[in-house]
Amino acid sequence: MSPIQIGGQEWDFVDAEGGETSVPPETKASVHLPTVWRVFGPASAQTTELKWKKEADCLEIRCPVEAAVPGLTEIPDVLSVGAETFRGRDVAMVGDMLDLDVALGANEMGQQAYAMAELVIDRETDVLLGAGCHYWMQWWIDGELVCDTLATGNRHSTVSRTDRCFGRRLRPGRHLLVVRAVRGWSGWTLRAGAASRREAASSAVAFSNRWELLPDLQEIRPPAAEYWVHTMAIRTDICLAEETIQCECQQPIHGGLVGIIFGAQDSGHYYYAYVPVWGQLWRARAFYAAIAIADGSGYLRNLGMELMPNVPGHWNVWRSLKVQRRGNEIQMWVGGVRGPCVRDDTYGAGRPGVGGFSKYKIRNLKIDGKAVPGPAWKAGDFRGHAWLQPISDLTLGDFQAPGPLLKLSDDEVIMPVRIGRDSGCHRLNAENSALYFYHSHDAGRSWSQYAGPIRSTDRPPGAWLVLDPGVIRATSFDPDHRRFLYQDSTDKGLTWTEPESGRLLGDWTRDILREKTWNGLFGFRQLNDGTLLAVILHGYEGIYDAIPRKGQGTWGTEVAQPYCTLSRDRGLTWSEPVPMDNAALNDGDTPDSPCGGFSETAVAQLPGGRIVALARPFRSPFMWQTQSEDGGKTWRQACYAPFSGAGGPQMVATRSGYLAIITRGPGLCLHFSSDEGVNWDYGTVIDFPDVFNGSAIEVEPDVILVVYPQSMDEIRPSFVRVQRIRLTARGPVPLNAD
Repeated sequence: MSPIQIGGQEWDFVDAEGGETSVPPETKASVHLPTVWRVFGPASAQTTELKWKKEADCLEIRCPVEAAVPGLTEIPDVLSVGAETFRGRDVAMVGDMLDLDVALGANEMGQQAYAMAELVIDRETDVLLGAGCHYWMQWWIDGELVCDTLATGNRHSTVSRTDRCFGRRLRPGRHLLVVRAVRGWSGWTLRAGAASRREAASSAVAFSNRWELLPDLQEIRPPAAEYWVHTMAIRTDICLAEETIQCECQQPIHGGLVGIIFGAQDSGHYYYAYVPVWGQLWRARAFYAAIAIADGSGYLRNLGMELMPNVPGHWNVWRSLKVQRRGNEIQMWVGGVRGPCVRDDTYGAGRPGVGGFSKYKIRNLKIDGKAVPGPAWKAGDFRGHAWLQPISDLTLGDFQAPGPLLKLSDDEVIMPVRIGRDSGCHRLNAENSALYFYHSHDAGRSWSQYAGPIRSTDRPPGAWLVLDPGVIRATSFDPDHRRFLYQDSTDKGLTWTEPESGRLLGDWTRDILREKTWNGLFGFRQLNDGTLLAVILHGYEGIYDAIPRKGQGTWGTEVAQPYCTLSRDRGLTWSEPVPMDNAALNDGDTPDSPCGGFSETAVAQLPGGRIVALARPFRSPFMWQTQSEDGGKTWRQACYAPFSGAGGPQMVATRSGYLAIITRGPGLCLHFSSDEGVNWDYGTVIDFPDVFNGSAIEVEPDVILVVYPQSMDEIRPSFVRVQRIRLTARGPVPLNAD
């Protein structure tokens, strides 16, 4: 896009339109909403139908079974929804909220309820109301439909009474308000109240498809319809050195980045002081800040990243950001707390701006610095991307979930992909998806389909690995029957032998196979000598469920202890599990039980024999890291790694001894170590989707192949993405960047 003039400033929004919008001054609402509502329900989830839509975070709900509410003139005592009949119950609002889960004992996505109340008007007036619902709602006033979000959902992660604003002119007297609310996947809250003209205007802007500059609110908002992509806005009329830039930001969604751009040479080469969020951090009550550099490859290389003390991570708070550059020193603050400080002189004077990935708001942006002459701004999108899209055909389905990458031979890599429609990774099943097989004969540069569709239930569970060239073994753990299971395929995963049992050696009841516990296979690796290593997580039933009002922010409650078992005969027998955490107080002491909080464990063995394991911590601000020097027989005390990560992390050790682990957060991030995991870099954001759940292998000396879904449940279509990355002493280098 070409830069445009807005309010005496010149802005380049790179790949979107932009404009200025005025909102009216604040006024008092003319009415007050009733505080007691008659609520009917919950009708079963079978009265509704869900359908994915292409827009980000957008599920459409259909209600083929519904109550006859459009013609109602007064509040009934009972209400029928199809074959179900409900007697109304009076529920008082708490502030502006009706908690329908509490009021109705609901717990299933797709349940619907109706709430009714009378609004009394003493004079003819324009009534303006606002409401938000987790997740769908319809409103009628005197039988007329005035608000309908069934096609798009709430489109806000935090529900407020001004998510949608609507109204009509009403005469004096009594007027019937009717709300149909449909439950979302993680709660059922309805908020409502009278709205002002300013609130209504601000709400309307929230759905704008362009960058919005709101001088009356001192806010900058990225395009709403594009909130699952990378967005940036750069002031092109000023070139600064020795700058200080500050603002406030809000991130009302569970994942993404937002930050300050400075020193921009063009839209692909700049510094970026940003804060990432992802779901893992909410559980851990953790907050990170980073300073990165963009080089036009599509990567953001973190020059520094820190866990920030004393910064709350709530999704609905406004927090201050500040960055200051003096010479080659760059200092960042979040919420007044001093954060990363780095030294870098790659870029000199440049343009300032803001940008991020996913949903965010910016306000009170202040830009100070020494104005210096600079070259003419080169408009255009120079951000680049390092991924390729191996499956562009959507006729098979609009959601692609890649399975494990397997190197069958030196000249063939295979990739199973589960493809479905109107589904996401959490809702795939044998009815809405099928398995297709793709392979590459050039180390991931190009791909072609060689089989499919195959019913997903015909794919054996567990971890897949190549035992011998052309032979795939699938291994899973069956704790209920106290055995491992394995199946083999010699035709690239199309057909499999019948399951056979692997025998457990030693006493597995000593530590893990005990009553009222759970055990699961969450990490797997074939070692350099052919030994199979399995990570089993061990936990205790009922600990978390016993906590009242438990939630994702209930910290420190998950017990998932790591144990390692080995098979030296390809899965026929498995050694007695040993803890992957030597928590001994003194030499010779019996170690304490291993630490809790392990989840989704990545394991890699270096050429010299050291085995390194890093685990996604379910409720911890850092990943757990441990290692074994004797082939997995014993393990060092588990310690914190210097970063966090989630999303089924994958780790690769290359022939030169480099370690790379790919995780979810910040963005899709690769952390790198050149000294066998002793030290790690600050990470490189290799793509912006706030997911991973992918796979990674070495396909050529020090070249890794990484595959992952574009999204999990957030957007449609969602394509598989593949990257080829060379690991060097200086870090990762993309090989197919555009």
